Amino acid sequence: MKKPNILLLMSDQQRWDSLGCNGNKFVSTPHIDQLATDGVRCENSFTPWPVCTPARATMWTGVYPHKHRVTFNTYRMSNLFEDVSYERQTVFDSLKEADYTTAYFGKWHLGDDAPPMFDVWEGFNSLGGHWVDGRKDGVYKPDLQTDQLIEFLEGQAKADEPFIAVNGFYPPHDPYTAPKQFYEHYRAKGVPFAGYYAAVSALDHNVGRTMAALDRLGLRDNTVVVYYSDHGDTFRYREGWAYKFVCHEDAIKVPFIVNCPAKIPGGTTVESMVGLQDLMPTILDWAGLDIPTHLHGQSLVPLLAGESIRWREAYYVQNILLQSNVEQRCIRTKQWKLILSDRPRTVRQYTSPNQLFNLVNDPEEELNLYDAPYEDHHNQYTHYPPFTDVLIEHARLLRREAEKIGDAFGCEVADNCLIEMKHRTSGGGH
Repeated sequence: MKKPNILLLMSDQQRWDSLGCNGNKFVSTPHIDQLATDGVRCENSFTPWPVCTPARATMWTGVYPHKHRVTFNTYRMSNLFEDVSYERQTVFDSLKEADYTTAYFGKWHLGDDAPPMFDVWEGFNSLGGHWVDGRKDGVYKPDLQTDQLIEFLEGQAKADEPFIAVNGFYPPHDPYTAPKQFYEHYRAKGVPFAGYYAAVSALDHNVGRTMAALDRLGLRDNTVVVYYSDHGDTFRYREGWAYKFVCHEDAIKVPFIVNCPAKIPGGTTVESMVGLQDLMPTILDWAGLDIPTHLHGQSLVPLLAGESIRWREAYYVQNILLQSNVEQRCIRTKQWKLILSDRPRTVRQYTSPNQLFNLVNDPEEELNLYDAPYEDHHNQYTHYPPFTDVLIEHARLLRREAEKIGDAFGCEVADNCLIEMKHRTSGGGH
């Protein structure tokens, strides 16, 4: 059987809710929306760490950051997988060993040098903006990368050999810029951060160019296309200047769309919680390769096929808050989100660094119920009951997930929370 081609179209810092197919009513993303209409759209897709380099190291190795030990963004480093990571084998190494042609275009953010696992390398680490030579009246990097990708696809169509290729777009990551024609849909309409959404539309344009090239070259039926992002964007709304370094939905929930009309049933939605750690085992499955047992992710192939299988009941996130260096662990279920930190309680009862949100009643995550009931300046929490039972249940769940992947810190903060809840139930209060 002919091995499928695999094409990953990855944006940077793109919110899940920035696409029309995910419910956004003002954005213009017709090509990505069509990708979802003809493919599978994930309703609950997340990053394991809401920052570029840790998330990327996880997506290419299939293990959480505590395991590969990459918990920071990489600059002025040759090759992160050789210099820092405790996990060396990437999905690209595995596919290259299986006679796939490997190619990378655009933002890499895992080192400055060309990695040896790529046959074709047109990547860069990070920074430098979205324009060649910094000229906003010049060449937009996503346009150039897509030109390079299409040239690669033309060569692969003639070679008739399986490939895995990544087009790593830097936008819509700040600075929020795009070619001026993409701004017109958003300007003077009350849309905040018009440049961000203009960049989303500019990427959509390049997705359309890419899909047209696959059709023209006869590659579409045997190419699995995945559109996704490494993490989201809070527009600096959350936790002061913590920026995207938070466990809120704005930062951890990302688009994830899979399209291959000849192989994957289209027009469907996956409700199960999936994450970027699932990318490597899924790609290995598509390529017909063995999936190492030490990976933390699972193959999405059965879910994408609509099979009823046992799947994770919650999603586990790791994070370190920017500047304060507070380490966090988060468990996210359909109704609740519990965020636990390593900073001890400070002056008053409502200064706990831990957070509990009811995602059904408060999807914006404005009301932290961890210490309810308590008094604040706006009298928002005095009428709530204690959520001790919810906290115990979710701290136990967080601990189980941490234990599964060998995350000692996650076990520790969960145990701390359970000790605090035991103190509450024994009459010790807050």
